[in-house]
Amino acid sequence: MKTNRLFIALAFCLLVSASAFAQKVNVDWDRSENFAQFHTYAWQPSPHPARGLWDQRVIDGVNQQLQSKGLTLVQANPDLWVVYTSHIQDQKQVVGTGYAMGPGWGWGWWGGPVSTTYTTYIYREGTLVVEMADAKTQHLVWRGSVTDTIKDNSEKNIKILDKGMTKLFKNYPPQDKGK
Repeated sequence: MKTNRLFIALAFCLLVSASAFAQKVNVDWDRSENFAQFHTYAWQPSPHPARGLWDQRVIDGVNQQLQSKGLTLVQANPDLWVVYTSHIQDQKQVVGTGYAMGPGWGWGWWGGPVSTTYTTYIYREGTLVVEMADAKTQHLVWRGSVTDTIKDNSEKNIKILDKGMTKLFKNYPPQDKGK
């Protein structure tokens, strides 16, 4: 019985940790905008750029995605202004193990109290936000964000960035289902 409880607690911890570390993508856009009118874009300086080599990696990733969607990067008179921001922060996750599953909560199978052990995990989470505004009206027309766990390995982080970029621009240009 003890191994069953241990197995259930371990399975629960894995399920919780997998959902906590899953990549999150959110996209929103102006439903009244006709995205077929946008053919060119240019960059605005980021108010919160990524550090070190990551600034150019983010710009290159967005450029690759937008150009694969038919947009052209220009130096002057763009249809869209593009800007990104990045944020990295520490997150905490507390996982408890050793919950009693026997008769009478809080008591083990043989009548003794069961202690619950809590473990705190600290991990770094990065968020990338990409925004596009109509260059003529200066109104925001599209905004996407992707959030994921930062690893200690640069190669893994590059793969996470590439995967996030693909997800972020998967349905660009947006098609309003109501039209």
